[in-house]
Order: sequence, then C-alpha cells, then structure tokens
Amino acid sequence: MKAMIILLLLWSLVLIYNTVYNFLPVDIQKIKLIKILAIVASLLILFIGIKQSIQKYQNYKFAYISAQDGKVLARKNFPWDITKTTTRDDKIGYIINERYGDASEIQVKPDKKINEYVIYNAMDGVGVKFLCPEEKIPNFRIIITK
Repeated sequence: MKAMIILLLLWSLVLIYNTVYNFLPVDIQKIKLIKILAIVASLLILFIGIKQSIQKYQNYKFAYISAQDGKVLARKNFPWDITKTTTRDDKIGYIINERYGDASEIQVKPDKKINEYVIYNAMDGVGVKFLCPEEKIPNFRIIITK
C-alpha cells in the first residue's frame, strides 16, 4: 500500500511538472528561474493533494455489521451503536442509534450482491431495512459519506 502511494505521488509529480514546464517555449524553458518556479508550483500542488487525501482518509466513517445479531464487528470513526429490529411490516431493520440527519449520507455495502434494502430516517436515528428474508441478509458495511 505504501509503495503504491509513493509511486502515485512520484507519477503525479512528474505529470504536473511536465504539464507546466513542457508547454513553455524552448527559450523560456532554459531560464533557471522558470525551472525553479515550475518545480515549486508542482510541489505545492502535490502537497495540497496529499493533505486533502489524508483528511479524506481521516474523516472516513464506517462500521462492519453482523447480519445475525446486529453487532458491530469492525469500525472506524463510527461512535454510534446498532440495534437490530423488526419493522411493522415484519422486515428486518438495523437502526444507527442517535445518528440523526440526512439518510442520503448513509451507504450500505453488503458482502453479497443484494439490492433489497431501504435507508430511511427513523425515530431513534437512521434505519436500514432489508426487504429480503432474514436468512438471505449478508453481513454489511455502513459508510457515512459526510
């Protein structure tokens, strides 16, 4: 993973440098100040991109949920508890307790390919209701995008 990030950074640096520097006429490229400015500009853009990537990673919130009992198996920046319930229409639901706000900020990624779920605002927080039978519900990951 670290090697991939380092290679990506080096590739970005070369790409940015070439983009800024190679579009200039040859006479201007030979000026030492222009070379230094091109390198500084590419480094500045590179550092801003690295900072944004680190912030995005640090703000990433997810929980990996067991479908059998609703327990959180793994989490990162996810302080809420999960409760497994049965809805009024006898479907299985999982409530993110005390997580209020827009339900569109929640993404569900099941282990198996299944599109039979609904994300909604509930009285106790945000709910995820599965429309399939309980036996078919796989473990899933809840990701909060904002």
